[in-house]
Amino acid sequence: MLDAVQAYFDRFNAKDAQGIADLYAEDATVEDPYGTEAKKGKTAILEFYTGAVKSGSTLVQNGPTRIAGNRAAFAFTVFVGGLTQESKGVDVDMPMGKMEIDVIDTFEFNDEGKVTAMTAYWDPSINLRQA
Repeated sequence: MLDAVQAYFDRFNAKDAQGIADLYAEDATVEDPYGTEAKKGKTAILEFYTGAVKSGSTLVQNGPTRIAGNRAAFAFTVFVGGLTQESKGVDVDMPMGKMEIDVIDTFEFNDEGKVTAMTAYWDPSINLRQA
């Protein structure tokens, strides 16, 4: 699980949407941010991350990954290089341009070590900082 979380950061920062999608099980879900409609299945997840990496974003982990059972939780900051309508992958109202977002993600894993569910916890009204 720790290796998968590290691979998530490495692949995101390398702008490797396919590599990120490969961390997920075929029937996985991504809810980013919590409360929005979940992306279901690898095709939808790949589409989501393809848009996300287009924004020029980088992820920097804040503290260690926490493991409990088959779940991992980790805090990080997203440094968005320049969000545009075309690169906006989330279903929330956000300003365009450069910003920083503080996030906590959780991954749930299956027995094969694939992510079956990802939930991102952040709120644009309190977690965004225009850069």
